[in-house]
Amino acid sequence: MLGCIAGGVLEGDFVECGVAKGFLSKIAIDDVSFKNFPKTFFLMDTYEGLSEKYLTEVEKEKNKIRGYEFVYEQVKDTFKSYPNVKIIKGAIPETLSQVTSEKIAYLHIDMNCVIPEIAAAEYFWEKLVSGAAVILDDYGHGGHEAQKYAFDDFAKKKGIPILCLPTGQGLIIKP
Repeated sequence: MLGCIAGGVLEGDFVECGVAKGFLSKIAIDDVSFKNFPKTFFLMDTYEGLSEKYLTEVEKEKNKIRGYEFVYEQVKDTFKSYPNVKIIKGAIPETLSQVTSEKIAYLHIDMNCVIPEIAAAEYFWEKLVSGAAVILDDYGHGGHEAQKYAFDDFAKKKGIPILCLPTGQGLIIKP
């Protein structure tokens, strides 16, 4: 699917909200030879762990030990040879406006907390092109029920379905 999106079947750029160390992004970029395409991949994260001000008490307890703190330099090093990858450091929703693209073909959301995840979905919804893929990383995983309920509400308001994948992720295809 990413190959078709990157290869020009869909216009628009890629956005990942919640990058951690960039493992998934790197695999996707290399798998489709992303640097050969005239698209930008925006990687958004605090790169210092979760932003406490957006966590509920339940999320604070659940996410006490994550192992993603202070990885900004590592991520910069990982993607230094990719001119069409833009690394955006800071908490979402504050950094959303730094994505300069008006058309998004792929959006991956994995921030382990409701407030920034829904903020990202709302912000990018009108920028998503028809056929764009939205991956909700924790949608069907136990312990992430608040995210699932929030995205179910989001989907209901937008009049769209969310497919729960066998991986526990949610998939939305923008109509």
